[in-house]
Amino acid sequence: MKSNRFYLACLRDNVGTNVAFHCKDGCGYSTDISKAHVYTREEAQHAWEMAREFDQPLCADRVDALTEWHVDCQYIPTETTLQDGCTEYVAYQRQRWNGNDVYWLSDGRLPTCNFELATVFPNPIGAGTGDVIWLPHELASKAKRRTIDASLINRRSMCQAAGLITPERIKRERRRRDSGKTRWNCPSCGRIHWQYNPYDFDGCSNLDCEQWRPSYERDVA
Repeated sequence: MKSNRFYLACLRDNVGTNVAFHCKDGCGYSTDISKAHVYTREEAQHAWEMAREFDQPLCADRVDALTEWHVDCQYIPTETTLQDGCTEYVAYQRQRWNGNDVYWLSDGRLPTCNFELATVFPNPIGAGTGDVIWLPHELASKAKRRTIDASLINRRSMCQAAGLITPERIKRERRRRDSGKTRWNCPSCGRIHWQYNPYDFDGCSNLDCEQWRPSYERDVA
């Protein structure tokens, strides 16, 4: 189904596993999806035509459906913080990050960056000791933001299936990168021939052509 909402990812500026996006009004890049600029399909197509090799438009609706809430270590206390009367605490591992994001304790699971899976404890356990930092749940929740893991990006479903057309220059670049060969037309009979040598024609595969050469002499760079 075609979409009319797109984000423009800048895969060069990913942080940890989090995808970075072009921000609103050209204000840099961020892994916080709430800051991402939203393009119409026409705007996204034009941006892709003009984009750099690491810029990729993605369907905003499909991205939104796969987001998680992560917390950047720069926006929360780096030491255990206790509050009188607080009965909801979360805890993250000291000195462990995914990019800038912290890993939360998750009961019955491995530590996770997904804040929605963080276990809420009624009180800190052994606060001030060990490799765990305790924070009031409300305090940590104020710093959460929506992100998407780069491994979840599917260009086919998030781009072409959403209504965008791959620019010709990108198609050509992918073909060159995939095979390493250059397309030639035989100067004698016109038959298309792909070869590794980009500088000189290595001979035709058409037996009836005067440019014919045996296969063991062709495709030699």
